[in-house]
Amino acid sequence: MSDSVAVQMKELLDEYSKEVKDVTEREINNVAKDAVQKLRSTSPKQAGGKHPGRYARGWRVKKNGADVVVYNATDYQLTHLLEFGHAVVNRYGDTGARARAIPHIAPVEEWANEELPVRISRGLK
Repeated sequence: MSDSVAVQMKELLDEYSKEVKDVTEREINNVAKDAVQKLRSTSPKQAGGKHPGRYARGWRVKKNGADVVVYNATDYQLTHLLEFGHAVVNRYGDTGARARAIPHIAPVEEWANEELPVRISRGLK
């Protein structure tokens, strides 16, 4: 008798574990896609120039095994420079000035870190 109860409990726990895994994976992907959309809308866009808006359009989601990565595929070199500012070198080689920082990644990262647990718990209800 107790063996059948133990087997039933194991089956229930396995089923719940699979459901938790599925909901978690789905919500991680959804939050990553929403983060890309937010980054595309909040990223700085060059008004003129050769490729206006290229940096903002470059945000992508990549699955790397169990990990999901949001990255800029077109201008990854600019992410740190735009987020934190950088020294500006003039034509004489002087580095007295600094370009202002445009924080656009940190707010989206903070939003994603807050939003993911909410969505997972909502998906499990």
